[in-house]
Amino acid sequence: MVRNEAETEIEFCDSPGDAGGVSRSGPAVAYLLSEGSDSGRSLGAGVLWADKLGADRLVLISDHDNAGELARRAGYFDRHSISVVEVVGTGWKAAVAAPITPVPELPAEVWALAGLINETGARAVDDHGRLVAEVAGLEVARVTMFDDGPQIEVGVGQADRELHQLVHSNLEPDAALRRAVGMVASHRHTGAIFHPLKNMARERWLRSRLLDQPGLVGAEHLDPVPPLHPRSTVLGQRPIAAVGTTAQGTPIVVVCSIGVDPEFVPDAADYRARFDAAADLVLVVPTRDRYPITERLVAELERASLVTVPPPWDSA
Repeated sequence: MVRNEAETEIEFCDSPGDAGGVSRSGPAVAYLLSEGSDSGRSLGAGVLWADKLGADRLVLISDHDNAGELARRAGYFDRHSISVVEVVGTGWKAAVAAPITPVPELPAEVWALAGLINETGARAVDDHGRLVAEVAGLEVARVTMFDDGPQIEVGVGQADRELHQLVHSNLEPDAALRRAVGMVASHRHTGAIFHPLKNMARERWLRSRLLDQPGLVGAEHLDPVPPLHPRSTVLGQRPIAAVGTTAQGTPIVVVCSIGVDPEFVPDAADYRARFDAAADLVLVVPTRDRYPITERLVAELERASLVTVPPPWDSA
């Protein structure tokens, strides 16, 4: 039990499921306790849960240091009454919106290897403070800084990079990367038979298709941008974005996701706020992944639309 600034006691009960935490709601207000290190990504689930209860207002209570992140993300949803408070002792106080985490700047000597990566048929991508080589959205190598300078480490994931160094240490970096690019590309194309490599990083595969075919979302051109936060593994599924302009010259931020992710829309709003708050926002999902809960949250945002495109991993 905690006590708010108005000295009202709130007893928490009844888990809201995917939203995390525990809660109690009245006829007009829904309270959600957002717990854990990833509590900053509980806004979308909270809004949907409050809607399910028929509440007029949502109060998100954070017991972690992500209260400021929640407050910033809540500010994007002007059409829904959301308050974010943080627990202080046995009470709480209003949370102050925190700025978006800045993207670390890649050193010039690291970026110098982007040309080599692109020449092998991969795409050089800034992955929040590190340069990686992607094939159809899947990381096949990354640039690592050593005492004697940056080097390309080939492999899909840490274990694969370590194995590659043991087995193919005799290969030059460009030859090793070309070999990996060819192998991965053989499994990541429309109509390819099932393979584990075909099932990984699909939200990035979707972005890769749009980078090659920006007209699918009405863009003249698109460039990849770093994720909101660094990934711990290549399997970490989070929305990923690109920025560009439409044929009319309007700035556009495109964010891709797959499946059902209540935080897709708040993440997309964060991407727009980071790169161009005045841009149109286009949220993109595969054809079969257009769900009412996503449409519900997109409708909360200004100048935002939900678009579906045929997924590149499906058979033609």
